[in-house]
Amino acid sequence: MGSAESVESNPLTIERLFAFLQEHFHEYREPDNLSLLPPLIDRYLQRNERNMQTTIESDESSIDIGGHLLQLFAQYEDNEDDLKVVLQIAYQVLYTITELDNHVYKINEEVIRFLINMLPTIHSKQLITKTVIYMQLYLKRFDTEYVLLREIWDIIKQRASTSMVLINNDFDVLVQMIDLLKACDHNIFNEPYFLATTKYLLNSDDGFERKYGLHLLRKSVHWLTNHVAVTWMRELNQNVETSWLVYITLLENLEEDQSHLILPSLNYLNELRNSEAIQGDWLTILYSRVLKHNNTLVKRWTIEYFMSELTSNDLNENILKQVLELSNSNFFYNHENYFLPRQHFDHFLSKRSSLLYTLLGDINWKPVPLYMWLKCLDDQSKNNLPKPSFESLLQIASKVRALRNYNIRQKVITLMNKCFANEIQEMSLIEYINFIESLYNPADIFKQHDLLFGKPLYAHFWETETYFSERLLEILYSNVKELEKASSSLLKFLKCIPKQNQGFLRFSAFYIKGANKYAHIFSELYNLNRKLLHVANLPSIINNFDEALVWDYGDQQQGIQARNAAIIYYLNHYPDKACNELDNISTIVLASDIPACTLSAFSSLINHAYEVNISIIDELIYRLEKIKCKEFIEIISWNICNQLDKSNYSEIYIENLMKYPSVCAMYCYSEPNFLKWFDTKLLLSGNFINGEPRFIPKIEAVFQYHEFSERPDGTVLGFLWLNALSAHGDKSHINHLLNCHKECTKKKPRYFENSREHRSKFRIACGVYILYEKIRNDNEILDEIWNILLNENNQSDVTLIYEHIVGYFENRFAVLLAYLKEMPNLTASQQITIAVITNHFCLRDELLKLEELKAIIQHLLPFIMGPNFQTRLYCQLVLWNIMEKYDKIFCSDIQVHTLMQQLMQAIKLAANGKLDEHLKDIRLIPFQKATKNGFHFLKVIMYITNVPFDELHIDSEMDDLINDKLLNQCKENFLKKYNKKSEHESDIELEDKGFDISNFIQRKMNPVNNFVEQTDLITYPKEENSRSNMYVVASLIEKLPNLGGIARTCEVLGVHNLILSSKMHIEKADFKNLRKNITYDYVGARLNQYAVRFQDHMTAERTLNIIEVPVKDLKLFLVRKQMEGYKIVGAEQTCNSECFETFEFPQKCILLLGHEKNGVPASLLGLLDYIVEIPQFGNVRSLNVHVTAALFMWEYCKQHILS
Repeated sequence: MGSAESVESNPLTIERLFAFLQEHFHEYREPDNLSLLPPLIDRYLQRNERNMQTTIESDESSIDIGGHLLQLFAQYEDNEDDLKVVLQIAYQVLYTITELDNHVYKINEEVIRFLINMLPTIHSKQLITKTVIYMQLYLKRFDTEYVLLREIWDIIKQRASTSMVLINNDFDVLVQMIDLLKACDHNIFNEPYFLATTKYLLNSDDGFERKYGLHLLRKSVHWLTNHVAVTWMRELNQNVETSWLVYITLLENLEEDQSHLILPSLNYLNELRNSEAIQGDWLTILYSRVLKHNNTLVKRWTIEYFMSELTSNDLNENILKQVLELSNSNFFYNHENYFLPRQHFDHFLSKRSSLLYTLLGDINWKPVPLYMWLKCLDDQSKNNLPKPSFESLLQIASKVRALRNYNIRQKVITLMNKCFANEIQEMSLIEYINFIESLYNPADIFKQHDLLFGKPLYAHFWETETYFSERLLEILYSNVKELEKASSSLLKFLKCIPKQNQGFLRFSAFYIKGANKYAHIFSELYNLNRKLLHVANLPSIINNFDEALVWDYGDQQQGIQARNAAIIYYLNHYPDKACNELDNISTIVLASDIPACTLSAFSSLINHAYEVNISIIDELIYRLEKIKCKEFIEIISWNICNQLDKSNYSEIYIENLMKYPSVCAMYCYSEPNFLKWFDTKLLLSGNFINGEPRFIPKIEAVFQYHEFSERPDGTVLGFLWLNALSAHGDKSHINHLLNCHKECTKKKPRYFENSREHRSKFRIACGVYILYEKIRNDNEILDEIWNILLNENNQSDVTLIYEHIVGYFENRFAVLLAYLKEMPNLTASQQITIAVITNHFCLRDELLKLEELKAIIQHLLPFIMGPNFQTRLYCQLVLWNIMEKYDKIFCSDIQVHTLMQQLMQAIKLAANGKLDEHLKDIRLIPFQKATKNGFHFLKVIMYITNVPFDELHIDSEMDDLINDKLLNQCKENFLKKYNKKSEHESDIELEDKGFDISNFIQRKMNPVNNFVEQTDLITYPKEENSRSNMYVVASLIEKLPNLGGIARTCEVLGVHNLILSSKMHIEKADFKNLRKNITYDYVGARLNQYAVRFQDHMTAERTLNIIEVPVKDLKLFLVRKQMEGYKIVGAEQTCNSECFETFEFPQKCILLLGHEKNGVPASLLGLLDYIVEIPQFGNVRSLNVHVTAALFMWEYCKQHILS
């Protein structure tokens, strides 16, 4: 083994030492063996120092070790694992030379030149950092005149990019050596390379690089405040310094994730924008960092700030694009949560250039955001603003075509045609065709036929290739009705175009109904056989079209389109003949894919046919699912259902067709047999638009509902189903619904709001209400509902409906009285339910007798002073309602009436002025009594309880509900009580108080000493306590209570090695107070080595090995420990941090704790082997460093000491 003992026996030459290292080099690749290197090199150099001094005195020269090191570097430079070993050999040699502090040994400069040239080839971040630290130590020891340092800086600048940004591997050189560079060149901060690199790092997407950039910027501000001229900073004054400190603080805060740490400081962004100190690229960097933040609330603040404070003309291309990209999120346009104010769009677009249109075409838009931008652009289209270029319009059109939501895409297409109507009008025919093909998918509805066919034709148009593609043809016949309206324009257009240039456009005229009127024109244009066009024979017409319209038989698509044109021509003009030959015709028609318009025309045949083969129905239903256009869907599905009715196949296919509202409308009113099937499908596995507000399909559906009044299919189905229940339902349907309710409860007794179970139960409750209002007086069903109310935990809206059912339809006073008597034995929620039902029971039209009222009051009175607040309140309110309604009846008994009056006064006094508000509780108001019918009652309940948008069955009545003061008061109280939001209230409430920035903004400037300074390496202890292989490095921590707490935690957990920045800390009161039952005494007497034994009442034998390592020497200490095989674990929050919960601590572990505010400095991040963060779920920024240290130490002990 290549240990120190192996070379102890004889004095060695340098050559022998390096030969020994070469011989055992493969052994040092193992981490455990690597720790043998430092003592081997250190003992050899120190043991032979005197011998070599004698030799040097005679030769008058130092021993140069550089050649041997250079040979090792050159030999292993291609393997980074081997290079780490070589670097640690070189580091130990340099460290020992530095420690000896004499001229016995030297290392020539070629080693440093080799390393600086090798640096760009290294991939390992940690190896780069170690290499730079080695060069830094060398320069401090040997380059006192900074000659080599200037040479290194020149090399680095030469290989920088053309934009003067240093290459990535040189970032560490600039960051680690900034103080050395400043010492040798006072003008370093004015170097264009320094400035360009700092800006690049600050705007980087890499967290480590941004931290490097902040460090360089802090250094610049530090030197500025020390009256060193920095040309790109304005002359020093208080405002300038404050502006730069605020600027740095904002950038630092933006590294956090939690909004409450970021938003207060962002309120000062306007101050910086208006200051003269921060302008140009610096402001752009800050804008970019704000726009790139991932926190949702920060995003909201940011988009509102940019769109309300600035216009698109105020921003450069990069920032404007980032604003547009940030706005490209559905979460900003959620009517049920947060919706970006529209007036912000108006302000942002009030001044714009053509650049905006160019950038709109560069973004892959989502449907809702693109609609909002185009809608606001259209609103401002009358303003005299710059116009987009044709290329920009093509780019925007291509993004529209890529939208996935079909319905919103149609609205966006309409906006495109409206917003850019003038530009479209000015397009040439060629340009307009390109625009159409960029904007439309074949499934989209094209409505601009007249505009297209009215474009002027120019002679030069025919000199190029044809522009009438198959795609254009498919777009044109997507809307047959509009094509038919433009038939005269189309034919005139075709006549003007040479036959050889018509392309696929020649097939378009045959999709027109009544095209047979133009047979003579077709014959003239395409040599079609006019006789065959009037023969009702599909194969003949297909052959005729093939011969006349297929001009290139090598083009398969021409044949397909000729066949499709022949089919639609035949179906439009010979429907009777086609019906009689349906089986033969269907074989031809359905043999290949045909357009939706053709399938629609074919479906009308089966509607009129007497008998249809079942395979034709199967094929139509299969193809129906691929069609997007609602008009075609409704026609085809309706025709299928009509045929199914005739052939008695309805029950076979109804499951496939019930998803289409038009079909449901047909069957729900006419076929009671389908109700139970519909119940199950709709209620238990029906169409729900579920999900959190972040769920994109839900946001888009909500947007369509509020913006376009487009109701989801599930809403339409639900309304049709309730109408069907009203028309055909009976007691069996109520039993079926209640069984469905029981099934839901059995699967999930407790469920979340708006979950599938909640939605199912709500729909069931609505159905039960509609049916019971129709049936009434069925006590068995009422008993089941009583059971549901008293023995289940249901959501408030479900409970509300059932309480109304029982309260208004329960006629058995004895049953109600029995439940009132049972109240003392029930839970608070059960007591409230019985009180609410009693309220409805008493407020019905039918008046109760005085004796019945006395019995009710007798059982409610004990609870008006009960222990539960809600029970107490509801019983008081119910009694108030009873006494108010039955005042005249109580007058017949003076004693009772007096008691009631006194009771009402007591209740009013107890309400503390809020009696009216409490009485406007939806559970206590007789809505059913006041409404016109059951449907209206359900609409009132839906409105007040704020049910999801796709459950609302409210149309024209919505305005009446919104304008009803009582309903709105009830809604407000309900939402307040159940902690819901009726309208979005902005989570961002920042007010500019107008205070001086320097007094109120949190300043997070890192102490300059947190980074490595120029100094010689101190001597560290050679022997350390081996009881624990963990070192807790607390040199960066400043607060003594934290250090004292960490020291005590180390002692308790048996972690013996604690690193502090100064031995003086342990003498101070704040440190001792954390150890009030602990005493200490010094043992050992070596320089800078203090082993301290802490002793409490129960563990006097425990000791702590406290090592003093100042901040300026921390980097070298960490490197040395890595050479001994230790892994450095940093407690820090970064984008690449590992999760504390799953992290496995290394056996030999250095725990590096960051500064209380600034964390681990940038100069040390590259040394970390692992970066670990503790998951956080609250609102506090971070854990106290003492708590963090305790958690890390405990987890280490659990994994290694306890096990």
